Amino acid sequence: MDSRLLWLALGAFAGSVESALVVAVMPAVAAETGVSISQAGLLVFVYSIAYGIGTPLFSTLLGGMHRRRVVAGAEFLFGVGAILMGLLPGFLALLAARTLLACGAGLFTSTAQSTAVALAEPGKRGRALSTVVMGGTLAVAFGTPAAALVAQTYGWRTAYVGLGLVGVTAAMIMWWRLPRNILGDKRTLRERLAVVGERGVPMALLTSALVTLAMFMLMIFLAPVTATGIGLGAGAMPAVLFAYGLGALAGNQISGRLSDRLGPRRTVILLLVLVVLLLAALPLVPLVPMALRQPVFIAYTFCFGALSWGMFPAQLLRLALLAPKSVPLAASLNLTAGNIGGAVAALVGGFAFEAGGLMGVGFGGAAVAVLALGTALLVPDRRPQLNAD
Repeated sequence: MDSRLLWLALGAFAGSVESALVVAVMPAVAAETGVSISQAGLLVFVYSIAYGIGTPLFSTLLGGMHRRRVVAGAEFLFGVGAILMGLLPGFLALLAARTLLACGAGLFTSTAQSTAVALAEPGKRGRALSTVVMGGTLAVAFGTPAAALVAQTYGWRTAYVGLGLVGVTAAMIMWWRLPRNILGDKRTLRERLAVVGERGVPMALLTSALVTLAMFMLMIFLAPVTATGIGLGAGAMPAVLFAYGLGALAGNQISGRLSDRLGPRRTVILLLVLVVLLLAALPLVPLVPMALRQPVFIAYTFCFGALSWGMFPAQLLRLALLAPKSVPLAASLNLTAGNIGGAVAALVGGFAFEAGGLMGVGFGGAAVAVLALGTALLVPDRRPQLNAD
C-alpha cells in the first residue's frame, strides 16, 4: 500500500472525530459561553451550511489547482480552525472558527478520495479509497470516544487544540509527500449541478435531507439527552459514543449486504421504517429501572448508530442507479443535501428538546422520518433500466 494514503486517512480521521466531538462537548460549551443548548446548536448549523454549500463552491473555484495544494491547504485550514476553537473566547468567535473549520473539512473530503484514486495503480484504486474511508470509520468507532474522554478529563478546549495539531501535522506531511502533478477537476458549477435533472434524483436528495434531519435531531443533542433526558450524567458520554461507533461499523456492513440482496430501494425503505420505530421509542427509555437504564440506552445508541450509518451506502447506491453517468457528482450533492438537513436539525432539534424533552426529540424525529419514508417511496426504482441508460 502507498504510505501516502495513510496521511489522507489521517486527515479524514481528524475531520470525522471533530464532527462528532462537538456533540459531546456542546453542554460544556454552552455552560462556559453562557448560551442555551439550542443556541449552542448553532455550532452545528454554521458547520452544516458552510460544509454543504461551501464545498461545491470552493471545489469549483479551486478545481484547476493541483490536488496536493488543495488537500494540504484544506487540511491546514481545518487544523487552524480547530485550534482557534480551543483558544478563542466568546460564542460568536467559536461560530466563526467552526465555519472556517467546516470549509477546510468539506474541501478536504471532496478532494481526498479523488487524490487517492490518482495515487493508486488501476488495479488497486478500490483499496486506496477504502484506506481513506477507513480513517473516517475508525474515527467514529474509536477516535470520538477517546476525544470525548480527553474533553471530559482535561477540558473540551484541550481536545480541540490537540485535534487541530493533528490536522496541521497531517497537512504539512501531505504538502511534503504528495506529488505535484495531480491535476484537478475543472468542471463548472453548472456542469456539477446538471445531475439534478436526472429523473428521481431530486426526490432522492430530498429523502437524504429529511433522513439527516430526523436522525440529527437526536444526534446533535445526544449529550444533553444522555445527561438530563435519560438521567445518566455527562460521564456516560464516552461509552455512549463508543456504542454509536460500533453500531456505525455494523450498520455500514449490514446495509451493503442488504442492498446487494434486496436492492437499495427496499433497503432504504426497511431502514426508514426502523428509524421511525426507534426514534418513537426514545421517550420509553427513562421508564426503564435505573439499574438497567445505562445498558439499555447503550444498546439503543448502538442501534441508532447502525441505522444512521446504514442509510448512507444504500442511499448512495440508489443515487448511482438513478444517475449512472454522474455518480461522483450525485454523491457530492447527496452530501450537500445531508448537511442542509443537519443544519435544519440544529435549529429544530434544540427547540424540540427544550420544549418537549425526549418526547419532542423522539416524536419530532419520527415524524420527519415518516416524511422521508414518503419521499423514498416516490423515488423510482431504476434497476431494470440501468443497462439501457
